[in-house]
Amino acid sequence: MSQSSSRMTRRRFALGAAVAATTVFLPGGEASAHELSEAGNPPAQQPSSSTKLSPDAQAEVEMKVKEIFRKYGKRLNDEQRADIRKVMAETQGGLEKMRAFALENGDQPATVVKFTEGENHNGRA
Repeated sequence: MSQSSSRMTRRRFALGAAVAATTVFLPGGEASAHELSEAGNPPAQQPSSSTKLSPDAQAEVEMKVKEIFRKYGKRLNDEQRADIRKVMAETQGGLEKMRAFALENGDQPATVVKFTEGENHNGRA
C-alpha cells in the first residue's frame, strides 16, 4: 500500500501540472514553480493569500471553495482540500484586478486585424 501512495498517477500528475502552471502567473511564481519541479511536491505553505483580500473577495473565495467541496468533497483528501483553498485565494486577487478595469460593452479591442485585398504578404500566389 505504501507503494501506491508514492506512485505517480495520472491524476497526481495532472494536479501537479495545473499547480505548476498557475503558480507561474502568480506573484513570486517563478520561485514556486522552480521549487515544485525540484521537489516534486508543492512548496511549504506560506501565509494565507486570503488575508490580502477584501471581505467581499474572501466571501467569494469561500463560496467557490464550498461549491467545489460540495461537488467533489468525497473524492478529496485533506492535502487536496488545502491546495484548492490556497489556489482559489491566490487567483482571486487577479480576478479583482480584472473586474476593476473599466470596460463597456461597446469598447473596441486593443488590436484589430485588417485584411486588405490584392496585397500578398505571405509569398503565395
